[in-house]
Amino acid sequence: MSISRIFETTKRSLLTQQLAINATANNIANVNTEGYTRRRIDLSRLSLGFNGMDSEATMRVRNRFLENQLWYEKQELGKNSMNEMLFQQIEGILGEPSDSGLSNIMTEFWNSWTNLASNPESDSARTLVKDKGVLLGNTFNRLDKNLKNLQLQTGQEIQQKVNEINGIVNQIKGINKQIRAQRSNDLLDRQDMLINQLASKIDIQVNESNNGVVTIVAGGNILISGSYSNQLHVKTSQATNGVFHIEIEMTNGNKKANITSGELGGLLEVHNDHVAGYIDKLNTMAISLKDVVNNIHSSGYNLDGVTGIDFFNDNISGAGDFAVSDEIIFDPSLVATSSTVDTPGDGSIAQLVADLQNSDTTNGTTLSDFYNSLVTELGNKVQEAQFVRENQERIVEQLNNQKAAVSGVSLDEEMTNLIQYERAYQAAARMISTVDDLMDTVLRMV
Repeated sequence: MSISRIFETTKRSLLTQQLAINATANNIANVNTEGYTRRRIDLSRLSLGFNGMDSEATMRVRNRFLENQLWYEKQELGKNSMNEMLFQQIEGILGEPSDSGLSNIMTEFWNSWTNLASNPESDSARTLVKDKGVLLGNTFNRLDKNLKNLQLQTGQEIQQKVNEINGIVNQIKGINKQIRAQRSNDLLDRQDMLINQLASKIDIQVNESNNGVVTIVAGGNILISGSYSNQLHVKTSQATNGVFHIEIEMTNGNKKANITSGELGGLLEVHNDHVAGYIDKLNTMAISLKDVVNNIHSSGYNLDGVTGIDFFNDNISGAGDFAVSDEIIFDPSLVATSSTVDTPGDGSIAQLVADLQNSDTTNGTTLSDFYNSLVTELGNKVQEAQFVRENQERIVEQLNNQKAAVSGVSLDEEMTNLIQYERAYQAAARMISTVDDLMDTVLRMV
């Protein structure tokens, strides 16, 4: 090997070690920088015209499979965290068990009819039945109002989440443009941080090209592809009972986006399925209760022989407007107790109403059992959501730790590398000095 060849090889080694030292120093300087990915020198990417400042050789240390797995698990965590929080809010609205809960209020209502059956001529017993009926109506109204308010709240949160997602999409689109013009590790780190944020909010699939530009698909639709991006928007429809249904569509083409994971997926599921489902079940209870009580009560007689009076308003849509009829509220003496006229001591009608407590009147079961199964189902959902959320947190934590082991900065490792690179640099410098002396000797011999 010629002296000039040795000199060039040694020079290349010297500059390579300088590049490695710079990368290591940069790692150490960014040990606490959020989203920073450890850098290393990839000698295979050094260009032929290498001059010691070849940025293409400075690579981020990554495990793409691990990152994709982390993004997927963060989607599930986002959904389950949202489910748990919202199920707990529904549980708080029902407030069971408690003295003011619907279960206890229904029991008091039935008990007032049992008391009236034993005291059919008592004005105070009739007033108590009316009062317990009003309290029952108020409880149905309150639960319906609070559940619909929760639906309104989740609808607002869905819109806010969509706005956040659209904002992140715009930022990633901008980074795609910058990366296409000039690839930068700092830009790629920023891109990864934004994708991490996006993954917790919506289910996504990410494809990264060799130049770092990403394509992101969400709900079966392209969100980002190079410099192209699409936006999400909220489409709301309202049913006759005041319940809202929300769909997410793409701004370009109005195509439906099937969002099933992430915080947005959790919000949509609880809003459209669970809150609406509990409102429907309360409506079923209210209408069933109104029908069976009115059917018996309207066939009975009060102390004055009046018949054909509905105890509850007959023209209701559900729990929201469930109420005792105006006739009964204004004149509790119209409460019927007897099955025949002119038999004031007959409490058979009142007893038939009281017996409804144990009759299969709602979807093949009693009203109390129907409601208790609803409460039990909700309690199970809360526990399941908490268990799944805690499990997902552990999975995400493990994946974050694995990612940190690959891409994070270890001061001990970097200091060790720095010492090695500095020694290699010193060795290369001594080699250049030796070659320089050798060339000087050769020149003097000429």
